[in-house]
Amino acid sequence: MRKTFHMHAYSHSARIFAGVCLFGVMACHGLLDASNPTVVQDSDIANASGANARRLNVVYHFYVDVSLAANDVALFTDERTYDQNGYFPKDPNLALDQRNSTLYEQLIGTQQDIHLGELDDVIARSAVAIPSIRANAADSVKDDFLAQLFAMRGYAILQMAEDICSGFPINDVLPNNQPVYSGPYTTDSAVAYGIVQLDSALAHGRDSTQFIDFASVVKGRALLNLGQYAEAAAAVSNVPTTFVYEVDSTSSANFFNVNSGVFDWSVNPMAVGDREGGNGLPFVSAQDPRVPTVFVQTRFDTPADSLYDQLKYPTSRTPMVLASGIEARLIEAEAALNAGDPTWLTILNTLRSTAITPAMAPLTDPGTTSARVDLLYGERAFWLYLTGRRLGDLRRLIRNYGRDPQTVFPTGNHPVGGIYSTGTAIPFITAVYASYNAQLAGGCTSR
Repeated sequence: MRKTFHMHAYSHSARIFAGVCLFGVMACHGLLDASNPTVVQDSDIANASGANARRLNVVYHFYVDVSLAANDVALFTDERTYDQNGYFPKDPNLALDQRNSTLYEQLIGTQQDIHLGELDDVIARSAVAIPSIRANAADSVKDDFLAQLFAMRGYAILQMAEDICSGFPINDVLPNNQPVYSGPYTTDSAVAYGIVQLDSALAHGRDSTQFIDFASVVKGRALLNLGQYAEAAAAVSNVPTTFVYEVDSTSSANFFNVNSGVFDWSVNPMAVGDREGGNGLPFVSAQDPRVPTVFVQTRFDTPADSLYDQLKYPTSRTPMVLASGIEARLIEAEAALNAGDPTWLTILNTLRSTAITPAMAPLTDPGTTSARVDLLYGERAFWLYLTGRRLGDLRRLIRNYGRDPQTVFPTGNHPVGGIYSTGTAIPFITAVYASYNAQLAGGCTSR
């Protein structure tokens, strides 16, 4: 069960058992002693190398976990559609694509929470690494390391807030390795908590442009969710459009094309969404260069329905962009639109003419507030395709712009049977969390 990992995965760092026992009683002496030299104690790695090992552990798991989260977001929204190929009749991915919270929880049962649990994992690991970096890292790298870790904490918390039903936990670990189980966080309180982490990253990252820009874009994204548009624009104002912060492809993989790659439908029966459920965007039929696609096959049970895979990530090692100057400009465009500033359209058209080759045709003002919001969010969807942003965007359309969920999410009959449900956020698995905190037993409480 996911919440036991705080105790066994982090206490006393890692336990490394050599598994070697020579002949004779004396050779095995001490195998169970507390002083056993094959067990790494906290005191053994209370040094610069040990602190850096903890940091790298966070970085690795962060890259893996945010890629997993982005895959879930793609299915839950209109970015990807599920094809029932017969191999996975009880695949939780189908429940995600149908936004069927009840079925999703039933299929997961009391197993590890595969969305909240992965992101919560980053919080726990960073809680162990940060004190170690403070105490043991060399002064020349300490601030950069802390900026990186706090930025990743802020990112993970914000991803939780954007994706998961209100009322979820954000657990932590004390410096003495004892777990701290939180009460329920609302969407807004989680966003605010994430901003605190990002402010710490900015404070420590004063000498590192890379981490300052990373934290700045994530903070701007967080402030958009709170409806603080002017503050969001201010947060990203110094981020250059050319800035890119992406997953390190040498240490982790994206999960949009797993194992055999683009064409292995038996492993990865998911296609690019195209006007999914009526409300979805035309990610295929628009033939937009920001979302390159390739025909794969017809749908398993509906031969008339052609399915396309994405080419944004042609291999599982193609890095996913976590923050960029393009996103910074999109944040500024949304702030300008909310301020009644016509430069919102200029910003979008500048990106279309300079941030992609060949340049795209300019957009024209559709003339009404609602249509302008649609245009802006369509641009966000294509620029930020498969980066984990889409669910946060759809929920923001509901929360900040008053949209009806039935006009935002896919609706009606699902292509492989059944119907799209009414969920607007990925549920956390209450059976996993209620055992240690009764406050969380209520599950999803709001959008």
